[in-house]
Amino acid sequence: MKVHLLKSIEVDTALFTKVVDFLQSIPGPIQFVFDIHATTYFEDEEVFMYQIRDKEHFEKKITPHVSVNNCKVMDFPMERETTTWGGLFKKASQYRKENNIPNDEFVILLTDIANKENWFAALDEKMPYNGFIHTDDWDYYIKCSAAFPIAYEVIALILQKHMFDGLYDLRTKIHQSPIGCVNDFCLHKNEIILKLRTGDVCEECIERAAEKISLPELHHSLQIMSSLREKMLFAQNLKRYSPLSKLYINKKNKIYLPDFGNIEIKLRPLEKALYFLFLRHPEGLFHSSLSEHRKELYEIYASISTMGDLAEMKVRIDDMVNTLNDSASQKMSRIKRVFEEAIGPDLAKHYYIKGESGQKKGIDFDRSLLKTSK
Repeated sequence: MKVHLLKSIEVDTALFTKVVDFLQSIPGPIQFVFDIHATTYFEDEEVFMYQIRDKEHFEKKITPHVSVNNCKVMDFPMERETTTWGGLFKKASQYRKENNIPNDEFVILLTDIANKENWFAALDEKMPYNGFIHTDDWDYYIKCSAAFPIAYEVIALILQKHMFDGLYDLRTKIHQSPIGCVNDFCLHKNEIILKLRTGDVCEECIERAAEKISLPELHHSLQIMSSLREKMLFAQNLKRYSPLSKLYINKKNKIYLPDFGNIEIKLRPLEKALYFLFLRHPEGLFHSSLSEHRKELYEIYASISTMGDLAEMKVRIDDMVNTLNDSASQKMSRIKRVFEEAIGPDLAKHYYIKGESGQKKGIDFDRSLLKTSK
């Protein structure tokens, strides 16, 4: 099975890339493919300004009623760019035609443009291998990266295509009252929190899917959902009391936390070089003394980066250890942010570089938990 992911131009590239990374993190028979340079956009005549009257109207599919304790404060009434389901499915169809994508492969559009029906995601009843996912507003419902629920919705659409025969079948057989299954309807949109946290599929829906999708593909879908659930719980700081994970660095210098659902900590080469330097020095280092470790940083960076020649690499390191600019501080701040987004602030503080101004900085981490394959 192949799933083509397409974004509209207003979707943040970093968010889109993170969604793809989540989906590709578990190997299996479902292939998630994309072209980072391929984007679609909506012409002025394809969108209209739609007024959201109040909070109840904002957070419900089709019709309003209940309010929730929201994560993000919204001001109402509000207007936002909106389009029709037909307009969204048209973009998927155009991309399919332009790229000669077979009719039995998915094309799923990720877009910030809202839809008048106010759904998170949907498939085209006429061509159920086309679908869309709304990528905006997730910070109203959950306190973590929108990449988690967006990736989850990709898997949900794949399963729903194989569980139901058309939109009518979906509407009549989907769970109207939430039970923590991927097929909860979530009329009140805040109800999606339950199924995101369970990352589950009920027995009835599993049996329905198993009749129409291969067992390896079904197993792969469930593995991805389970992985997303685990990572999302860490990102929301809901696993802050978990024992610390080992920190594993593989032969390609990728960083993983194997006991936290094998979460990968994605750092840029210079950030990784600085981080590896501090891992080598459990006693800590003064910010002002980084230049004394210039040669060591050269060696670390050269083993990590494939960008530029040695002279260019040295220029980047020289710039980072220069105490007259804040390059190293910026990189430490981003390292901290990456860990916090991955596993929450309470656990992250044991893994990132920290220290008071003017004092030694270091990583508060038991080096016996550091494992490498070098």
